[in-house]
Amino acid sequence: MSLNLLKNESNLYIGLDLSTQRLKLTVINDNCHIVFEEFVHFDNELGHYGIKNGVIENENVVTCPTMMWVESIDLLLEKLQSQGFPFFKVKAISGTAQQHGSVYWSNTSQHTLNTLNPSYSLATQLESNKVFSIPNSPTWQDSSTSLQCKNLEKLIGGPDVLTRISGSRGFERLTGNQISKICLKSPSQYKKTSRISLVSSFLASIFLGDFAPIDIADGSGMNLLDINKKNWDDRLLNICGKYSAGTSENEVKFDEELKMKLGVPESDGLKILGNISDYFVKRYEFNCKIIPFTGDNPATLLSLNLSPGDVVISLGTSDTVLFYTEISHPTLESHTLCHPVNKDLYISMLCYKNGSLTREYVRDSYYTENNRDCEKFSDSSMKWKWFNEILKTSSPDPNKYGFYFLNQEIIPFAKGVYRFSNKRIVEEFQDMPEHNIRTVIESQFMSMKLRVDQLMMNDRKVDGTIRKVLVVGGASKNDEMLQVLADVFGVQVWRCNVGNSASLGAAIKARLAFSKFVKDNQLDIDIGEMLVFEGDDELVAQPRQENTSIYKNMMKDYLELEKVVIGLQSA
Repeated sequence: MSLNLLKNESNLYIGLDLSTQRLKLTVINDNCHIVFEEFVHFDNELGHYGIKNGVIENENVVTCPTMMWVESIDLLLEKLQSQGFPFFKVKAISGTAQQHGSVYWSNTSQHTLNTLNPSYSLATQLESNKVFSIPNSPTWQDSSTSLQCKNLEKLIGGPDVLTRISGSRGFERLTGNQISKICLKSPSQYKKTSRISLVSSFLASIFLGDFAPIDIADGSGMNLLDINKKNWDDRLLNICGKYSAGTSENEVKFDEELKMKLGVPESDGLKILGNISDYFVKRYEFNCKIIPFTGDNPATLLSLNLSPGDVVISLGTSDTVLFYTEISHPTLESHTLCHPVNKDLYISMLCYKNGSLTREYVRDSYYTENNRDCEKFSDSSMKWKWFNEILKTSSPDPNKYGFYFLNQEIIPFAKGVYRFSNKRIVEEFQDMPEHNIRTVIESQFMSMKLRVDQLMMNDRKVDGTIRKVLVVGGASKNDEMLQVLADVFGVQVWRCNVGNSASLGAAIKARLAFSKFVKDNQLDIDIGEMLVFEGDDELVAQPRQENTSIYKNMMKDYLELEKVVIGLQSA
């Protein structure tokens, strides 16, 4: 995107998104129009950290070198500087990041952040001062904390109690359980930790030049925050911060240590945290305000103009389902988050770990079998063309079901690949192996539909009715996949034509906060008017009633077979 668009702009607002595989930047003007974008791709530009798909994976332990994220900030800003980006026009910066991941700051970190030398890169200074007590940050893909989850649920009074307080039951990726594991396995490193940030507040801390607070929307995904009181729950902090395998319910005693390490959560998503660090003023000529950073899922919703009954599905490395609710009604499979801006709203969220990478694996497995001798078809575009042709020319088969959990799945908690033909588990669909292309898509969407129906039944404002589905993320470009989605949900599917919806949501948040600031805390524009209008969305799929009826009748068998898969996990 050309910098020429910025010449006539007086005010600019930056939204950053530190996702699994990229650091992305979106710049908007006063009218919330995107005027510039840039990114750093981790595998391509920072591969020397030994990552693959943005992470380091060791069985069920998945981490990311925290210094890689720091260096990506250097690279991103150097790209902007080399292009002549007008940093001085930026009025406010907010950001977003992959949820649940955590960063562990050492005792030297705050002083280092406060005294950064503009003559040197961030990476050079933070590395030499050893600002991270734990060098690799646990990420949302980690599933190594099952023991901690079980103990947290037990000590708090059961999964229902934990869900009612924190918005989620004990999921492996949630930050409280990751902290609990570190307390058990790395107690000395935990003791040397002065502050624990989420990835979003870590990113904010870099730009603020000091520890930034965790915002309540992102903090809702930790198993530590009371989503109704919008503050840390002391008992949850104690269990996670003083974890030991032999702890009993009567031994959980109050201790301030973890509370001090986390800091006070920020409930005002539009608060001005302060001016940008002098480091960025002197090195790049920034002169702007820093707004609380939030999680990628809440930020994505901010970039969309949602009505009651609208469902957002993000199709990416992971698949996520989100929608607004006026009441907090978490279930054992879902998450309920605080809204990043409106204190009277909540976000219902479903997370699936097996997203795009699993779809690509199934695509490649059957493409190779069908085109073994055709080198000319080996590029990705031809593979997707073949994949989509299978979806287009095949039909739903009520006798065939597939479950594809290459990574430890969250909904349901299962791992492995399972196929069923006529309700019997089979090694392969012998009559038509390529039917796996359809079942890997159907299975995920049927799971989503079943869960959304359950959650929306509790919201009186929508009366359990899904109005439409909006899709974002990399796979939202696949029209054939979206046709299956429309058929399964039985509603129209619209594609949001904003590629980086999370960073856009962060930029809108920065614009909204600055507007509030200059008007002495009185908004000069309604938030609904600032968001992407419905005209920016594209209708891509109408439900085909014949297929919708088939899927409706398949739901009962799908649930039964899902229970079979869950039962096989302990076999």
